[in-house]
Amino acid sequence: MWLSWPAFPVDTMSSLATAIMGLDKEILLTLNSIGGRNQDLWDLANNSLFRGFPLFFSIVALWFSNEQPERRGRMLAGLMAVCLATMLSVWSQFHTAVHMRPILDLAIPLDTVIPRTPWDRTNSFPSDTATLFFSLATVVFVEKRWIGLFCFAWVAVIVAIPRVIMGLHYPSDIIGALVLGPATVFTFAKLPYPKRLFECAFRWLDGRMYIVHALLFIFLAEAFDLFPSLQALGKLFARLLHA
Repeated sequence: MWLSWPAFPVDTMSSLATAIMGLDKEILLTLNSIGGRNQDLWDLANNSLFRGFPLFFSIVALWFSNEQPERRGRMLAGLMAVCLATMLSVWSQFHTAVHMRPILDLAIPLDTVIPRTPWDRTNSFPSDTATLFFSLATVVFVEKRWIGLFCFAWVAVIVAIPRVIMGLHYPSDIIGALVLGPATVFTFAKLPYPKRLFECAFRWLDGRMYIVHALLFIFLAEAFDLFPSLQALGKLFARLLHA
């Protein structure tokens, strides 16, 4: 006996989508009216050291607080997931058209300290910055839940919400990042193969862990400001492939 899912009328789905978009815009304008002209808020939210310190400090502290290969393998698998989730969010902004970035839509009456000039990515779903920081918070959460919860709250208040206030993203962009980032990290944390791969690498590098430490620091230095060098290399390779 076949089970059939209830069919929703096209008009109902369209009305639901319109209602969600309307709510998205309403929340955006409400938050923007509260602090869109607050230069100090934006300076804090856009300061790499201030916004990233709790997360990167926690990751480095957790890394050196326990030398067990299992934990370090799990953390490296999580950081691999951070990179993948961030790449997926950037790819989505370039190749999907969910909605235009609010600050680029001159029909939206935003009051913001950020110049409303053209960007290389007109689409804003999901937020790549929020994806990165929510993913990093998840890496911390997997190892230490209370510290991870603090990192999630920090990212929401310091990184994510101000990006809506300034008109860089809709609230749905942040929700998309909150789903994409943690889901990717949790998946990699549960899968046995990435962890085992790194544990095997640790055994092979026995006595030469300084190599792993050096690579970790290079990764964190790139992640500190949203992988600028990797993004530049990606754009370069894309130009070369289409030349």
